[in-house]
Amino acid sequence: MDDGNDAEREMAMRFNYVLLGKCTELWVFGGVVSRGMAREIGIAKKRRMKIRWFDHAMKEVNEYA
Repeated sequence: MDDGNDAEREMAMRFNYVLLGKCTELWVFGGVVSRGMAREIGIAKKRRMKIRWFDHAMKEVNEYA
């Protein structure tokens, strides 16, 4: 996928939306949340899914501020 190509990015986000529907948890890695990640986190929150956050060392942490 080419992040610079809006059509490809939107298609990838649709795939992610479908895949997220198959999950019971969403895991977020690293301290930087991209626009796409924020969208997925929002979907997971609406679905009342468990969201787990991990730092760069793969240690589970509280939600990033």
